[in-house]
Amino acid sequence: MTDFENISLVIFFLLIALSVTTAYFLRSRHVMIVHETGTSILFGGIVGLIIRLSTSAADLQSFVEFNSEVFMLVLLPQIIFESGYNMRRKAFFKNASSFLLLAFVGTLISMFVISFGLMLFVKIKWVSVPLSPRDCLIFGSLISATDPVSVLAIFTELKVHRDLFMNVFGESVMNDAIAIVLVQTFLKFHKSSELTAVFVFKSIGMFLGVFLGSIAIGSFFGFLTSLLLKHTKIRDFPLLESTVTFLIAWISFFIPEEINLSGIASILFCGIINAHYTFNNMSEHSQHLTKEWIHLTAYVSENFIFIYLGLAAFSYSQLFKWKLILLSLLLCLISRFFNVYPLVWVINIFKPIKHKFQQKEQFVLWFAGLRGAIAFALTLMLTGEHGHIIMTTTLTIVFFTVFVFGGLTQPVLKKLDLAFKDEDEPLYKQKKKTRFLEFDRKYLKPFFTHKKYGEDELKALTTKSYTTPIVKKVNTYREFNDDSWKVNIGNETINTDLRSENEYDSGLEDF
Repeated sequence: MTDFENISLVIFFLLIALSVTTAYFLRSRHVMIVHETGTSILFGGIVGLIIRLSTSAADLQSFVEFNSEVFMLVLLPQIIFESGYNMRRKAFFKNASSFLLLAFVGTLISMFVISFGLMLFVKIKWVSVPLSPRDCLIFGSLISATDPVSVLAIFTELKVHRDLFMNVFGESVMNDAIAIVLVQTFLKFHKSSELTAVFVFKSIGMFLGVFLGSIAIGSFFGFLTSLLLKHTKIRDFPLLESTVTFLIAWISFFIPEEINLSGIASILFCGIINAHYTFNNMSEHSQHLTKEWIHLTAYVSENFIFIYLGLAAFSYSQLFKWKLILLSLLLCLISRFFNVYPLVWVINIFKPIKHKFQQKEQFVLWFAGLRGAIAFALTLMLTGEHGHIIMTTTLTIVFFTVFVFGGLTQPVLKKLDLAFKDEDEPLYKQKKKTRFLEFDRKYLKPFFTHKKYGEDELKALTTKSYTTPIVKKVNTYREFNDDSWKVNIGNETINTDLRSENEYDSGLEDF
């Protein structure tokens, strides 16, 4: 590593430290007009401008130049894995049908609207850049990746309805993986490929094959980790336990990459399986350690990308095609409309009346479709003049959505009366269990995890401090802490954390 590369890394980590310090200031004072992702972009842009004014553009570009593989093989996997691992499990299954529809079908709708819209604009000469059908499909795919980090942070601060939060979050997680697979699929075609029926069906077949194959591999390694922790005593060594979990997750990423599948989709589902099954087999120390470590690495990775995004605004000689940028932004808004409203109409048909998406919630779903780090990172895989133009266009759209839509999120939520005070926050309990949750509770959880007692049994255990009929001839007692209780059944201890879902999503809802 050269001295120049050392200096660049030092500056990057100083900027990350500055962003974290600023995030503390914003969070402690409940400032929501500017989100910490926006400040990371601003800090990167300011440093980039200073270096640009003091050096040549070529020097700045060499200063911030990173191989796209660093993003695809190091940074993005950690962000995606954290999204799956730290997902609220109960809310995930409760809202899975709605956000999976929005993610899978919605992303395809968004991609086709943007791609075919661009093809039309190129054909009628509204756009002077001669983008090929393949270029349009790649751009339509990558710009369909939503990244509502700032919106979700404000959702949490204002205590927005959990179901609304989960649908925005769940859609963005799945949507990112789908967008990445779509881009990787279209990159495999030749630049001069014509848009024919054969091309379309071949693309769909490749996408489905890659995505489903990746899901299978990720799920396999997730279940493997769960069984490994269940049938060994590695829980007696929390550091080793956490290390194994982390390493197997990375194996689930690299194997699909080596066989031309998607490591991103694989590691996402590995994270989801680990969260739902493996987590219950871990020691209490490992549960906290893995959650915090995975969240830490993802947070640093995301900050790194946003800072790089700000630096990129000045590091490259941007090729601004303003008509292309404005039309692309318009297509993003239109595609988001067709992504949300028709699909939510379908979702509402099957939802109970009190759980249907209201008009104001549908508007927030549309409004939350910000573009961010994932879309920009995908542009780094592109080459040539058209790739450069797509990068500039994506960069501009990301800036606009993060600062304009992100900045307006708080007043919009308050105007629509979707923000709750602490004493007014409603409780959203799922009274009716879905068939999958019942099957999971009866068969999958007992097979892949240490035996867990049902919610009613656990409540019964805590009502009296002496032996109950459930635990025959076994000393049972309870220990109370500020926000948790512990049930000891013979040599087995069941820990139940009753804290807010915003912290650790364990406790009764895991049973």
